[in-house]
Amino acid sequence: MNEKDLLYFCKLVETGNYTLTANTFDVTQPTISMAIKRLADKFADPLILQKNRKSKITLTDAGELLYRKAKILLQDMASINYDVMHASDKKIRLAFSGEAGSLYIADIIQQFYQAGITDLIESKIERSADAFADLTNGNVDVAIYSWMVPINDPEYFIHNLQKTELVVITSNTDKWHNIHEISAANLRECKFVARTRGYLTRECLEQEAKLGDFIPQISYTATTMKLLIDLVKRNVGIALVMESSLKDFSDIHVIHLKPGQRLWAYMQIAMRKTFIPNKYQQKGIEILRNFKP
Repeated sequence: MNEKDLLYFCKLVETGNYTLTANTFDVTQPTISMAIKRLADKFADPLILQKNRKSKITLTDAGELLYRKAKILLQDMASINYDVMHASDKKIRLAFSGEAGSLYIADIIQQFYQAGITDLIESKIERSADAFADLTNGNVDVAIYSWMVPINDPEYFIHNLQKTELVVITSNTDKWHNIHEISAANLRECKFVARTRGYLTRECLEQEAKLGDFIPQISYTATTMKLLIDLVKRNVGIALVMESSLKDFSDIHVIHLKPGQRLWAYMQIAMRKTFIPNKYQQKGIEILRNFKP
């Protein structure tokens, strides 16, 4: 059994097609067939069943188990390959969500500076979902993000940072400027300034809309949180945001959802347990594992 055979097997399971799988790796179809045969011989089980070339492939129980375990093994192999090839790297690749970045980048840089290792930081800002996907795929070493529910996955080292409430914001001249608590149903006729789909605040808005039985009316899709808040101040719409986003903004009215309808965002730092920092990265990783804002 070798790594390529497992790669071919997993891709075949995912595509369901020998030709597509062969094209993915720029090999011939018989190459894929021989790899599957070697695995079947190894485990004394056909692994993949197919009545004819045009029928859908199915997995035996052993095939299903091999697929799930092979995915984990291949991910670990990719991590090993990367870590060994970059054993002398003097960088820690950090992915921040926009909210986490605005809250924590300065503090993290300060702590790295005090330790004399600011040159280790290689950071980028992206959506929380993308940051965690990059962490899972090995494209970054550490992800700092916000999520609607705290992630608690044994495959990752998770450091909890903060829990913040999702609140409605309006301008100080809005009709609701004296209201401090509302229900989701009250939002049915409102127009919203929102982020694009995939951002946590947009997902939370759609969750509140389900609670209130309405479809959000989006008056404008903002590319940054600052723009979103500036548009709310100008009465382009109201917005649902993390309360922690508002610490640097004034002239905004905050309204809480009623108990039972409130949503929360959890700020976390995550890194793969399979990531083993080299001697250059060790001090920075310890700072991140024990980071306190």
